[in-house]
Amino acid sequence: MRMRVFVNPNAGRQTLLRDLEDVYRVLREAGHEPVLELTVSPQHAAQALARAVDCPPGSPEGTQALVCCGGDGTLSTTVDRILGAGCQLPLGYIPCGTTNDFASFLGLPKEPAEAAELIAQGEPAPMDVGRFGERYFVYVASFGAFTQSSYTATQSLKNSLGHLAYVIEGIKELPTLKSYPVRVETLEGGACEGDYIFGSVSNSTSLGGVIKLDSAKVDPTDGKFELTLVKRPKNLHELNRILLSLKNGKGDEELITFVHTAGASFSCGEPMPWSLDGEYASGGTDVKVEVLQGALSLYR
Repeated sequence: MRMRVFVNPNAGRQTLLRDLEDVYRVLREAGHEPVLELTVSPQHAAQALARAVDCPPGSPEGTQALVCCGGDGTLSTTVDRILGAGCQLPLGYIPCGTTNDFASFLGLPKEPAEAAELIAQGEPAPMDVGRFGERYFVYVASFGAFTQSSYTATQSLKNSLGHLAYVIEGIKELPTLKSYPVRVETLEGGACEGDYIFGSVSNSTSLGGVIKLDSAKVDPTDGKFELTLVKRPKNLHELNRILLSLKNGKGDEELITFVHTAGASFSCGEPMPWSLDGEYASGGTDVKVEVLQGALSLYR
């Protein structure tokens, strides 16, 4: 099988390049035809992905499977390009980012060679993804507190401190917590309204390495994501309750709303900045998030 392997050399602690030989060997020994391509910039990555998904699998240069090596952002970009092009290519993921939230949730191997072995010997399986307007995301769309920390933490800080970099950025946001007056309507007919400092629609047990969700309630293939809404705390005591609840994955019904839903619409009186899998997204005042059951074919 011809596999085009996209590599983000800047992901995580930038140690991926030394593992590429093992990744190539594992795929090759399993009978595949891997073609490695380093993506030196987001623009280069977009161009390389466009060439891969636009080339028919049956042509001489056609790709029969894609593999992305990088962090959650690299995975998200790849998935958005695949689904945006209406492509049915199966995808393999070799996680090499800072927190690798989604890979940890799926139980993917942390060592690149082991992750390559899973792809080489395994079979792709359907997995749910989200759609935010016209853009696709893998495991979380969020607004408010801790959202900016995912894309404002510099790569050098993430490389040197790892997961702690996100915590530091999150703490820096606390003194200037901003709430948004939001009305949320789920596809099932439910509605919530209030001043929220955080909101997300997610498909993982860990968000940014900071927020934890109950693993018994999160299923990557059930056609539903988890809607989380956090009310604005009135005092430090309520803020502490919120932080403990989010850290422990246990709800505080008075301050935090959890809903299992196939999608939701958000309306706010002012534009809200969003984050999709850790990358900035402009949301505007009205946003619709949908869950697409089994839309992605992923080796896992």
